[in-house]
Amino acid sequence: MTTPTHEKTFPEDDKLKLPLAFIFRRLHSLLGLWLVVYLFEHLLVNSQASMFFKDDGYTFVNMVNKIHAMPYLRVIEILFLGLPFLIHGLWGIKYALTSKNNSHTTRGKTPALPQYKRNRAFTWQRITSWILLVGIILHVIQMRFVNYPEMRVEGDKKSYFIEVDNDKQLALIAENFDAKIVSEGKKVKIETPDAGTAFFLIVRNTFKSPLMVVLYSILVVGASFHAFNGLWTAFISWGITLTRRSQRRMRVVTTILMWVVMILGLMACWGPYWTYVWS
Repeated sequence: MTTPTHEKTFPEDDKLKLPLAFIFRRLHSLLGLWLVVYLFEHLLVNSQASMFFKDDGYTFVNMVNKIHAMPYLRVIEILFLGLPFLIHGLWGIKYALTSKNNSHTTRGKTPALPQYKRNRAFTWQRITSWILLVGIILHVIQMRFVNYPEMRVEGDKKSYFIEVDNDKQLALIAENFDAKIVSEGKKVKIETPDAGTAFFLIVRNTFKSPLMVVLYSILVVGASFHAFNGLWTAFISWGITLTRRSQRRMRVVTTILMWVVMILGLMACWGPYWTYVWS
């Protein structure tokens, strides 16, 4: 009996191959799940800058310092944050441009089914994707390039330099964190002993502005809805919640998580603002 050198193929075999669009959708979904985890971690850390819990921001400083003490932090940021955001965002733009919403009234040219909650949620998923696209780009530009601390190394000592707007409480807060005011005026240049203190003062300075508080609040609300509505649909896409009962239960879970993360994010925005106003 001879062994064939080539396996015979049939036209039906092509039907068993996974379409490329299916693979990209699953990759988009997996990256979305990872970004949900990151969103929770990011807003949990930032909420500690709210100073609602009477620790004056020390927890925020310590948590940021632990993050910046990680080895190969820049590589981690690129591989596990930059690339996932880029891929998820680019594929999300394709969805947003090709999707057709049917949750608003029309003149009969297209279906209009606004009475269904899932149709409205689908529409808001697309709307929040555009909010996130613009908001995240501006957020990265602000925090990574415009306001990012300047680091100087002298022997074993690292120092971080930032420039913030002056106010009556700034000198006292800087002193509490062993930071030095290098130059004074309308703009104050401050030298801090660690990255956590530098970012704490940057966050505090950002949320002195009511406009920035409102803009970041919109970003937080949009991100929270987009993340956990997407998480709910991801469980269906991956065949985890297929029955109506399981989907209802998962809706309760994701809604609770959405509100928790949203509150953490709003604390990060409004906490520094109200602390500054009441000081």
